[in-house]
Amino acid sequence: RKMKDYLKHYRIRITALSPIYVGDGKLIGKKEYIRRSRSAPVEIPDQKKMFMYLLSRSRARAFEEYMLDQRKTAPDLYQWLQAQGISEAVISSWIRYSMDTGDAFINPQNGRNATPKGIQSFQKDSYGKPYIPGSSIKGMLRTAILSWELGKRRESDAEIEKRVRRAAEEGRGKRDTFLRNQAEDLECEIFHSLKRNEKNPKDAVNSVMAGLMVGDSDEISEKQLLLCQKIDYSCDRREERPLPILREALKPGTEVFFDLSIDETIFPYGIEDIFVALNFFQKLCYERFYKRFGRGKKESGLVWPGGGVGFLSKTVVYALFSPEDALYVTDQVFKKTVKTYEEHKHGNDLRLGISPHVCKCTRYQGELCDMGMGRIELLRGV
Repeated sequence: RKMKDYLKHYRIRITALSPIYVGDGKLIGKKEYIRRSRSAPVEIPDQKKMFMYLLSRSRARAFEEYMLDQRKTAPDLYQWLQAQGISEAVISSWIRYSMDTGDAFINPQNGRNATPKGIQSFQKDSYGKPYIPGSSIKGMLRTAILSWELGKRRESDAEIEKRVRRAAEEGRGKRDTFLRNQAEDLECEIFHSLKRNEKNPKDAVNSVMAGLMVGDSDEISEKQLLLCQKIDYSCDRREERPLPILREALKPGTEVFFDLSIDETIFPYGIEDIFVALNFFQKLCYERFYKRFGRGKKESGLVWPGGGVGFLSKTVVYALFSPEDALYVTDQVFKKTVKTYEEHKHGNDLRLGISPHVCKCTRYQGELCDMGMGRIELLRGV
């Protein structure tokens, strides 16, 4: 067969229905952005341009002392620049991009203006343009397909449930290693059928996922970024708890495009199967979790890409177990991996009948909304 016969190419679009955050692991400190007034946007300066100007005006030492000033009363960057007598025009010449602050600096509990905070930045390419890595989208698809397959196998193989439950009860360890062996075993059973390395079945070269290729998204305009605040929304009291974390996120309405290819000689699922799996996972998330908060949407075609979305979007526990057993196993995971288990009242999860007992939200245009909801659509096959 010719390559073009077994390689299928597709164009996919994800539309943000609420702010979507895909982090790059970096933090923009509160002394690294400019906010000229409470109603003004947050402006991100080009650090090199700013420093070269300060160096040319013999202000580099003063800037270094300012950055090392740990006092809570230390001025923000804009106040410091004003104190140095630097004009608005010069400051504007440094700005790389700006973002609408929306509700990010407002405390929803009292409506007051909150203090400046650091900002978790969005993934950007070497030119500083936001994008979503293909690996992030592929991870989302992988979780959905794995959940779909486990949901089917659960009906015929009760041993899988028993094995993971027993490991959760007996296991110990940090969050990133707890149940790792069980997770690898499940992935191996579902995906590792290529037999490229028979001596080590868990070797990634055996995975059929090698036949699913997802490209990085097209670049996204910085104008599509906004600031949003992390808010925990509780199941029992229906209360919002704002956390001192700000994130760069895609505005609702932003369209993200990427290419997806399937090698039919390796990957046993067609594009229709992928969308069936995504809808299975979406229904699971809604029925088992979001519905309990009066949040989420029942409709199909929804996905939860990126970070800050919560435990459910990255796990297959709820697909593997009945609602009652999934609740018990999830509680075991939190009890044995979260140091602040008691402090964050995870002990109430079993009584409430849901774990975790908070939904990850933010505020946009004055309304509370779920973090990270998008609609996925197949535009065309090539």
